[in-house]
This record gives sequence, C-alpha cells and structure tokens, in this order.
Amino acid sequence: MAKSFRSSLLVLLALMGLASKVWAHPDLQNPMWVQLSPSLVRVAINVSLKELSVAQGCNLTNTGILNHAAEKHRDYVLKHLSISAGTNALTGRVVSLSPPSRIGEPEQTVYQYELEYPLPSPPPTELRFSHDMLREWPYAAATPWDISYVVRTKWSDSEGVTTWLLGSRQTEVVPTGWSAAETPPANPLTPKKQENTFRDYLRHGVLHILGGYDHLLFVAALVVATVSFWEMLKVVAVFTLAHTLTLGLCVFGLIRLPPFIVEPVIALSIVMVALENVLRPERARSRIRLAVAFGFGLIHGLGFAGGLLDAMQGLPTSGIWLALCSFSLGVEIGHQLVVLPLFGLLRLGRQKWLHAQHHPSLVRWSSALISACGAYYLVIALRQQVFTR
Repeated sequence: MAKSFRSSLLVLLALMGLASKVWAHPDLQNPMWVQLSPSLVRVAINVSLKELSVAQGCNLTNTGILNHAAEKHRDYVLKHLSISAGTNALTGRVVSLSPPSRIGEPEQTVYQYELEYPLPSPPPTELRFSHDMLREWPYAAATPWDISYVVRTKWSDSEGVTTWLLGSRQTEVVPTGWSAAETPPANPLTPKKQENTFRDYLRHGVLHILGGYDHLLFVAALVVATVSFWEMLKVVAVFTLAHTLTLGLCVFGLIRLPPFIVEPVIALSIVMVALENVLRPERARSRIRLAVAFGFGLIHGLGFAGGLLDAMQGLPTSGIWLALCSFSLGVEIGHQLVVLPLFGLLRLGRQKWLHAQHHPSLVRWSSALISACGAYYLVIALRQQVFTR
C-alpha cells in the first residue's frame, strides 16, 4: 500500500513538474520591414501599446503620456534590436517615429520606429539579426514576455520581397549576395523563399505551443482522464480539428475576437475540464467530453492566431496558405511532444505502479492541480487585460 502511494506520488510530481511553469501565454507578434542597400540598412518596426505599457509602465488612456513613453522607447528599441555584419555590431539610429492614427486595442495600436544602420565598405556578404525585446520583464512567475517578428526584406534595386521569422533569443543570418566589386543581385533569397517560409512557420508553431502553457494545460486536462490510446486519440483529434478550423478562419479574416475575451475563456476552459475530471469523471470518456473538446478547441484556435493575423498581413495568398499549414503542423508537433510522453507516463503508472483503486485518485489529484494552475492563469489573464486597457 505504501509503495503504491509513493508510486502515485511520483507520477503526480511528474505532472506537477510539467505544470509548474504553466502560468501564461505571453506571446506577441509584430511585423518588421527591412530594406537593404550596399551602404545602408533601413528598418521599420512596430511597437504596440501593450509593449509600451510593459516597458515604460505608461497609462494607455492618456495620449500625452503615450507619446512621451514612445519617445523614451527609442533608446530601448535601439538597444534590444541587434544587427551585425559578420562579428561587427552595426550602430544604428532612430530617424523617425510615427504615432498611431487613433488609439484602439492595445495589441493592434502601434507606433512605428524607422531606423538606419550604415554599412561598412566593402559591403558584407551576410547580415545577422537578433533581438531580446521585453525579455527582462516577467509576464508571470518565471515566464518572460516573448515577441516574434515577421520580417519582410527588400533589396533596394529589386521589387522582390523575402519573408522570414525572427524570434526572441534567435539569430537569423541573411545572405546579402554582395561582394566588394559587385552590386547586389535582384534578390539572393528568392529561390529559397517558400522553403524558408515553411521552415520558419513550422518552427514558430512548435515553439508557440511549447511556450503556450495555457493550451498545454487544457490538453493535459483532456489526456489525464483517458484510459486507452483510442480514447486519447479521439479527444485530441477533435480538439485539433476545432482549433485548426478557427485558426484558418481567423487568418483569412472571417472571424476575430479581441484578446480580452479569448484569453480568459481559454483559462476558464482549463478550469472547467479539469474540474469535470474531479466532479464528473464518467463524462471524461463520453461524447459529452468530445463535444466539450471541440467547443473549447474553437476558442483555443483564436488564441493560436493571436498577433499572427497582423504579422501575416501583406503576404501573398500562396504564402498565407503555406504559412498557415506549416504553423498548424508545428502546433500539432508541439502538442504531440507533450501528449505522447504524458499518456505514456500515465499508462505506465497504471500498469506497473498503481492498483486499480488508486487510478481515480491520481486522476482527481492531478486534475485538481491542473485546475488550480488554470485558475492562476485566469487571474493573470484578467490582470493583464485590465493593466493594458
């Protein structure tokens, strides 16, 4: 009996380790434009009101305070966006700051900073881009903000545009195609454009999920109550179908809800499904659970979209489809990286360590823990919406 209890406790502690950092979903996604010429790199970068509120602690309802905070933010943008030619960091300056035409939703209202970085002579054969925007500011306990940029790169003598993703703590190498004796070619990255888009959005989808702790909590609440692989497969497939549907509708502009609705509802979905495991465990293996997974999956699809909608504006239709498919595939790979080990651990616990009478207790206690994490995430989501409105 004591041995079985200790084994149950080990399984529960493993679940707690998964959930210990499952507090929030601190992702922001913005567009960035880069124009390259042999003597100069020009950059235009959007900074939302939400970012200003985090970095400058400003009041989002006072235009005068906002404009002052945006001016102070010039130095921050320069410091935290890094462009280098080989191993030599370029020195840039902010040449202009464009305010928003009107104040609206914090994530959709942006100031645009235009920067210039003079290049050495001869022009470099490659440039390196990286950033660490807002990494020093916590969203929640042990969880920093995470910003990614959809970068559109254009050569000064070409109409072609190359699109790629720049995540935080990630260095992207951009070959320029230049040499000391030649002018730049039309666009050295064009042949690899689709390959880069697929790779970047696939990686972005995987990282989005592995850092999207609210979504992982919900999936854990679904999986922890399943017994067979078939049950787990059905409920995850239904959830996948639902969130893929709304993600696609969002990307093509057919449906959209503001974050102050989506984020708290996602948190509530975690609490409700986990509590159902505790209070009504018989529903966990019924058609009702499949309906619940589908319904809440529709809401989670809106959360997956997030700032991706604004960041993908301007992509051609073929590029949007490619980005959507590769991002969705990345999301599912991220899911399976968590779902399969979790299901395997639970199954091993049931077969090797737990007597049949202890399994309901494991489901109840682990679900209670997930519910508590979801409640904490709900508090954080509501606090962030109040703070940034």
